[in-house]
Amino acid sequence: MKIITIIGLLVSLNVFSQEMKISDLENLKQNLTAEINKLNDSLKKVDIQIAFLKSSEIKKMVSDSSLTSYAREKAYIKKSPNVMGEIITKLTEKKQVVLLDYYDGYFGICTDSICGYMSEMWIEKNKKIYEFIKVKKEEQKELKRLEYENKLKLKQAEYAKLEKEYIKKYGQKTYDKLMQGYYWIGMNREMATISLGRPKDINRTVGSWGVHEQWVYDGIYLYFENGKLTSYQN
Repeated sequence: MKIITIIGLLVSLNVFSQEMKISDLENLKQNLTAEINKLNDSLKKVDIQIAFLKSSEIKKMVSDSSLTSYAREKAYIKKSPNVMGEIITKLTEKKQVVLLDYYDGYFGICTDSICGYMSEMWIEKNKKIYEFIKVKKEEQKELKRLEYENKLKLKQAEYAKLEKEYIKKYGQKTYDKLMQGYYWIGMNREMATISLGRPKDINRTVGSWGVHEQWVYDGIYLYFENGKLTSYQN
């Protein structure tokens, strides 16, 4: 229906363009653009649905163990999906294999009564198998994203907890100064770490007087005596 509408608008434009005003043509252009955008949106939705159906089909084939291919002679079946993985066996002939998984260039496979991992270089591929690889890569990408988000949330929670402890220990005003990168005589090592981060190097001297430390940063040197900052260079 939308396509017919667009064709009708185009025919109208062709017949009456000489008699139409610029404003009318502009309105017609807007109508055409709106219809084209709607069609593009519809096409995108169709593409998404096709991708979903393909993904569902692949997953069903895997669950039914019906996604199969052939592995070439001399292919290795390993216990883990990596170059250094322990070898279970080596194929002495071309074999049909059931594809169960895919990770980082390796298929999880079964053949006869043996299951393990096999490099994709040994597997004959067709359109279905390329779709399978694509689906698994997307799954792994999403899993990594979720793992990253979870780690980030944990770090943020840990940081918030630590920040609360520092404020309780040193007070809000002192903590704010430390977060701005200030350092001063009398501060301890923990405060210096909050302010400047971990030093590039620590030179330590131990004697009868106690422990002397030189903390080395880029262009800054802090000197501690028994854990207290006694002097600095910048």
